[in-house]
Amino acid sequence: MQRGLVLTMVAATLAGVGGVVAVDVFTTVDPTVVAQYRSVIAAAVLVPIAHWRRMTMTAGRLPQLALFGAVIAALTITFYWSIDRLGVGPGVTLQFTASVPVLGWLRFAQGRAVPTKTWVAAALAVAGTAVMLRAWDIDSLDPLGLMAGIGSMLLYATYLLFGEHLGRRLPDLTIIAYGFAVSALIWVVVIPPSIIEAPAIVWIQIGWVGLMATAVPFLLMVMALSRVDSGSVGVVATLEPVVAAVTAWVFLGQSLTPLQVIGGTMVIGSLIVVQRTVATTIPAQV
Repeated sequence: MQRGLVLTMVAATLAGVGGVVAVDVFTTVDPTVVAQYRSVIAAAVLVPIAHWRRMTMTAGRLPQLALFGAVIAALTITFYWSIDRLGVGPGVTLQFTASVPVLGWLRFAQGRAVPTKTWVAAALAVAGTAVMLRAWDIDSLDPLGLMAGIGSMLLYATYLLFGEHLGRRLPDLTIIAYGFAVSALIWVVVIPPSIIEAPAIVWIQIGWVGLMATAVPFLLMVMALSRVDSGSVGVVATLEPVVAAVTAWVFLGQSLTPLQVIGGTMVIGSLIVVQRTVATTIPAQV
């Protein structure tokens, strides 16, 4: 197997486990505080590396990078609210359907041709997500969690499209370093920094979320994109929802019904088809 694909698999695994670790931390620490620490830790790692590799020049695009950082900040908290209220598996799966609105943007806003089979795959991805969320069971569906999940999906789509726009002009490492630096700054302003009172294990988990589930996967994806095409990276990255769902089942007891497993499988299979189309026009952003 190509080294780039191995790096992508490791990154997807770390990110998938990271969602489970974050949910466990939410029992002690508010998700907004976890989001703050995540961005600060990631920025503390990514910015020095970008500086060391001489990738801090913005080419006059600092305002766009600042907006990109705001998207990351909003994406983080909506994602955390989603997995906290809907469960890790459904929340992560819902976010990954961001490829569907991206597909719509490519077709209707930019007028790019989209194969019929890709539209069919997109429809199946939406149907599979509805099954994962048990959308027919209105009484058990958390409306706030659903709103957060939809927000997370739309923000992730924005992240991909905006990242593609910036990626034509700046290196990936520059984009993510500034993105997390701005995200960290936003969270420091929104929530006054403080040292939370929590057991040592919680601090270790927060460190894992910021370092091993954020900074390291982003760096691995940058390395992967230098070794293999973006389409393959995007397809392999769909391993993340699978890892997240399995890890949540093992460690948090968040089991899925057989029907939800089928729905999740539909989503992953469909997204592989959609991702191949998206990747022909949008380089995968980490």
